[in-house]
Amino acid sequence: MTSTKMSELADQYELATNAFLAAAQGLTVEELDKAPAGEWTPRQVIHHMAHSDAYCLTRIIQVLSEPGTNIRSFSEAALVNSKALAYSTTPIEPSIALFKSTRAETLRLLRAAEDQDLALICTHSEFGEITMEALILRFIDHPVGHAQQLLDAKVL
Repeated sequence: MTSTKMSELADQYELATNAFLAAAQGLTVEELDKAPAGEWTPRQVIHHMAHSDAYCLTRIIQVLSEPGTNIRSFSEAALVNSKALAYSTTPIEPSIALFKSTRAETLRLLRAAEDQDLALICTHSEFGEITMEALILRFIDHPVGHAQQLLDAKVL
């Protein structure tokens, strides 16, 4: 059974997930591919969120099952610029489905975890030693900023 602090974080995580999905809802074809100069398009943001959250799920699994594990950073630029990943042209529906699935599984794991699990540590290649709680907070904040990018695209 989830304890108090973990339950609160799980609730925040779910709210952040829903905020991103709500922002992605109803984007027109034109809105998907427009952005201010130097910014990612909503299409690219959606693909980025799907793939980065797949990493996030893996990290939660690793820390819960192998405390003290090493996790490596990934390059956002490499993902968005990969020809094979085709962030600029690929339809968003598979990425929305992936985002929903990985966020649902992460939420399930958070709801199954205990407050004591928040102190579990991993070593991140970019941030050094980091607690499960700090990871969760990052995973809560990440879609919120990107949701705002999607909302901003609707008014460009």
